[in-house]
Amino acid sequence: MKKLTVPVLALAFLTLVAQAAGSPRATIDFNPGWRFTKSDPAGAANPAHDDSAWERVSAPHTFNDTDTFDNWSLAGHRGEWEQWSGRAWYRKTFPTPGAWRGKKVFIEFEAVRQIGEVWLNGKKLGASKTGFSPFGFDLTPHLRPAGDSEPNVLAVMSDNRFMKDPDPNARLAPGRDRPGSLHDMLVKMERDMPASLDELRADQIPWNNPHWHPAHGGIYRNVRLHVTDPLHITLPLYSFLETEGPYAYALEISAKNARVGIDVPVRNDRADGENATVFVEILDARDRSVYRGNVTAYLAPGRSATLQLRGDIANPLLWEPGHPHLYRVVCTLAVDDKNIDRAEIPLGIRTVRWTPDEGFFINGRHLKLRGWGQKPTNEWPGLGAAQPDWLHFHTMALMREAGANFVRWGHAAGGPASIEAGDRLGIIALQPGADGEKDTTGAAWQLRSALFRDIIIYFRNNPGILIWEGGNQKVTREHAAELRGHMDKYDPHGGRVYAHRRADEITAEFMDIGVGTEGGREIARLPVVEGEYNREESPRRVWDDQSPPSFGYAAVPGKTQTYRLNSEQFAVNQISHYLKKLGPAAHSGGANWIFSDSTSGGRVETEVARASGEVDGVRLPKEAYYVCQVMWRDDPRAHIIGHWTYPAGTKKTIHVVANNNVDSVELLLNGKSLGRAAPEQTYLFTFPDIAFEPGTLTAISYRDGKKLASHTLRTAGPAVALRMTLLDNAPDFIADGSSVALVDVEAIDADGNRCPTWQDRVDFELAGPALWRGGYNSGKPGSINNTWLDLECGINRVALRSTPNPGKVTLTARASGLQNATLTLAAVTQTAKSASEKQACQFAPQKTPDWSALATPRPPLVKAAAAAEKMSGRHTKTYSYSGPASAIVHLEIDARPGKNAYVDIDSPLPADLPAALVSADWIQAANGDALYSAVDFVEISVPANTTITVAHDDRLPRPAWLTGQFAKTPQKINVLGRPMTLFTRSTKTGESVTMGDNVETKRDLPDQPNMYLVFVR
Repeated sequence: MKKLTVPVLALAFLTLVAQAAGSPRATIDFNPGWRFTKSDPAGAANPAHDDSAWERVSAPHTFNDTDTFDNWSLAGHRGEWEQWSGRAWYRKTFPTPGAWRGKKVFIEFEAVRQIGEVWLNGKKLGASKTGFSPFGFDLTPHLRPAGDSEPNVLAVMSDNRFMKDPDPNARLAPGRDRPGSLHDMLVKMERDMPASLDELRADQIPWNNPHWHPAHGGIYRNVRLHVTDPLHITLPLYSFLETEGPYAYALEISAKNARVGIDVPVRNDRADGENATVFVEILDARDRSVYRGNVTAYLAPGRSATLQLRGDIANPLLWEPGHPHLYRVVCTLAVDDKNIDRAEIPLGIRTVRWTPDEGFFINGRHLKLRGWGQKPTNEWPGLGAAQPDWLHFHTMALMREAGANFVRWGHAAGGPASIEAGDRLGIIALQPGADGEKDTTGAAWQLRSALFRDIIIYFRNNPGILIWEGGNQKVTREHAAELRGHMDKYDPHGGRVYAHRRADEITAEFMDIGVGTEGGREIARLPVVEGEYNREESPRRVWDDQSPPSFGYAAVPGKTQTYRLNSEQFAVNQISHYLKKLGPAAHSGGANWIFSDSTSGGRVETEVARASGEVDGVRLPKEAYYVCQVMWRDDPRAHIIGHWTYPAGTKKTIHVVANNNVDSVELLLNGKSLGRAAPEQTYLFTFPDIAFEPGTLTAISYRDGKKLASHTLRTAGPAVALRMTLLDNAPDFIADGSSVALVDVEAIDADGNRCPTWQDRVDFELAGPALWRGGYNSGKPGSINNTWLDLECGINRVALRSTPNPGKVTLTARASGLQNATLTLAAVTQTAKSASEKQACQFAPQKTPDWSALATPRPPLVKAAAAAEKMSGRHTKTYSYSGPASAIVHLEIDARPGKNAYVDIDSPLPADLPAALVSADWIQAANGDALYSAVDFVEISVPANTTITVAHDDRLPRPAWLTGQFAKTPQKINVLGRPMTLFTRSTKTGESVTMGDNVETKRDLPDQPNMYLVFVR
């Protein structure tokens, strides 16, 4: 047994305790100073266990930082599998200072993936299995006595074993007509689901699947201690503590006054009853007091009470995108005129209205929501999900810089740092609990419901959250009622709405709005916000078909490449996707899917990530990012898609995007006009057959003869040197074991211009107290954590992580034939890390908007009447289609022989079309999408007494969703010379039906199988 000595092990911790002394409540950073082993040794929870050989780490920490973005994407949307998974352990020793005598001590974990089992001094406190929600424990009963020479030992077991989807390329087992499908796996999972949470394994949790989220394990978010008086304001950590925390909200809002409420839950764990007084002060962003109030109540020992206050704020500063004003609500608890506890929460005052016919309104003015979906892991090559708060802020700030005002976290809750960043930046959030895109049962449902409740309680004071998402798919009526009940109970005044994606009328009974997909709208009578449009993929490294070294995105034999788009094509396509799917005035707007490239759910086997992001994994923008920026920002902007450094003799089409309803764009080459172009699709201006000539290429936008904006590209010369630049919005590089420094590496010409087509190897050498975490190459497996990396389009980005030791850090970059680059930075000791991070998270205030429309008081949520039921076709309420060709796929009416079955190929419906299909509606799908993988490929909503018919290619194995929901008939139709069997489903009541892959195996397929056809009559 090793000997533990408090002065050696806990000096830094005692320093933090001393800094917190004198405050009614001490909140202590508990991130540094952990020991870690990526193994499961016997007795690891025992205080006497010898951990001296374990690695020294700090939280946030993941043990999957260097085995992610490292392998080809798997076919079938399965995510990244080749990650270490299992049970790993963390341990931390700390004293019980004398200042804690007679105090309560709580620990808060922002999250642990996937299971976090917590032990203190050999006593098991509990196991959190949600993976994404904050949780905490009362350490007080199990701490060593104050002043004891024996330290406390906190042990955390992290288990990230994850479920895996079936392999669609697997060979069929003897006697089987199709491979195991995702549907089969989920059915078996539910059949084997334990009833007890204690028995629920990590790999039985539906959302713990790289299909949805990278399976990064560890204490990947912050940890802190809260030291309070036994009579205290409770924490917003319901699981294990069963407490809620203060709640602040507005009841009535006008331009002249806001009526506010503050609920402060208090618990008395003193031995005697006390008369306790809660003082509340509300301060604006300039620390000016705008409200003071107090309330007193008697609390018997062992009892809790919620003390309520009501008051008014004159001429309130409202919260909205563009004016994200945050008040601070300071709650102080006092007994006998002595302050004994203090808690602070944000308050954003806003009133919103969702309408089915006009879209979304905030503070009396219409606003189109536009932004992105994002994974809550925010995964980063070389860092995984373990990032300091400022880096989460950096991702959100990039969205805001592009003009985004909306984020949908999918398909689990965004973390505290990301939600706070959205509040500060003015980004409205859709916040889910967690799910695996399907309803569940037993212990998994208990966990999902509890997680949703916990998320609501923890984040109900964050004004940016306007939508609580109950699920990424419909659930049973009982489950929808249960989830809705959590919102109504714990957030009755927050002005938020409850929603589901892929809903039906059963789930919709409890919904305020619907969450659409690819522009679809399952519940036509409800307002709709877009959950995920534009699932296309394209890596940043491939400019276009004329740029070296690749000259386009090459096909790779034997590899599934659902999308094969270069950066230029991906960028241009942003416009049609946005206008078609979010453009209608009745649409509230919503989320492009996704913001940054992710290792979950890719559909291109020649990439190491799902390349759907408008920025890549290290947040370097693609050209698509700038197209969105032009469309979404209000200030005049123009952008030439691409670069201007081509081989001699190149001729190509130049695409320019410009906003503010300009009527023309002029293109100039070396100052000479090449003419003007008129707008296509509002934002796009096209100049065909432009011959490359070295120099400058300039685009100028005009409206009514007046110049509004311009953009210039310059030809770069041969690369002569490397240049490294430290990302300048980062805080200090703190010697705490978890800080991160980001360095951009570029190949430049003699004039310092980046060389956009230089794509070659750079070697790095690191000296000093820092850990190399590197970056990645998007089209090259095995690039993670090597001390070399290719630049892509002349640039790449690498990461360094700090150690506990301060000192000088030197990074050198070398490439054959180029001048070296050297960068130095200091790893510094920082005792108040939060001050440095907060400085990086400020957002400049903007001009106060016009709120004159709020002349009379309104509630935080104004509910609009449901719209009259509308039909998309003669027999179809609504439909959505998520395949690659979703921009051209549409609903046709009046099916007749000779009409084209598919939208992308001559494909006449047969002369002997069955009578039951004549005059039917049908989804004119794209036959080219026949091999696309999606569990929600098609969603269709129909009224009562309707028959849905699916025609499926007889040469293909029948997918599980088809045989499970539809009845096979003896009838067939022949399309493109291929027989297709008809399957039917009749409805007695209105319903919504989800249909998945056309084919669940990718082995031994016929040439160009037919995409299934859906008819409704």
